[in-house]
Amino acid sequence: MLSKCLKYDLKYIYKVLIVFYLLATIFAIFTRVLFSFDNSFMLHILALISSGTTIAFIINIIINSLLRVWVRFVKNVYGDESYLTHTLPISKSTIYTSKFLSSIITMFTSILVIILCVFIAYYSENNLEILKNTLQFFATSMDSTAIKVVLVAFFVIFLEFTAILQAGFTGLLLGHRSNNLKMVKSILYGFLNYLFVVAISVLIIYIIGLFNPNIMALFNSNISNTLSVDIVKTALTLGICLYIILIGIYYFIDIKVFKKGVNVD
Repeated sequence: MLSKCLKYDLKYIYKVLIVFYLLATIFAIFTRVLFSFDNSFMLHILALISSGTTIAFIINIIINSLLRVWVRFVKNVYGDESYLTHTLPISKSTIYTSKFLSSIITMFTSILVIILCVFIAYYSENNLEILKNTLQFFATSMDSTAIKVVLVAFFVIFLEFTAILQAGFTGLLLGHRSNNLKMVKSILYGFLNYLFVVAISVLIIYIIGLFNPNIMALFNSNISNTLSVDIVKTALTLGICLYIILIGIYYFIDIKVFKKGVNVD
């Protein structure tokens, strides 16, 4: 039953997102083609316009990835669809798990599409060489490889937006337990919840830093000081672990809150 719920959740989300995926990809291709004409001033202007449009659609992909997931949650759990949702022969944990998994899949594919569009629009031998040198610099500094650096960056961005989505889910669950101003309170709770996640992450890192000089260096060093490779690697590893743990904790908390019941509009 989880697979069926997930199927309908993703169908609703991608119904709009796929349009932004296609438009971003199309304008990325236009940008790539137009920039290939070096001797035409007019085509260069059109390339800049197309480039700006591509960036605009990339931003829209991120915004709509967040909004579509949250809108689906509200409509399916609290709106008109909720009367059918809550009569289905499935547990509330299954319903919420479907929403959670659909948010992860959505954010994962959106980031992949964004990376693809950036590659299509701005790929060139010169840009690729600059990227390789930059990645190689970080890879050498971190005693790693360029591919690992890319994967870590991708994973950190993915976890960051997943945490934002999770904070939104928690805000919606808490806000809709009220009898009035549900959306206003949901937005407020979601924002405060995300700030709490950031604050608790910093606090945990600081507490660990009391016993680990490498971590404490993050608080004691400033921009003019160069952080060592070990400090950067430790900080990234700790940050990723913290995000995964906090996302998992909020997942189980949200299910517990969800099981207490919902106020259907």
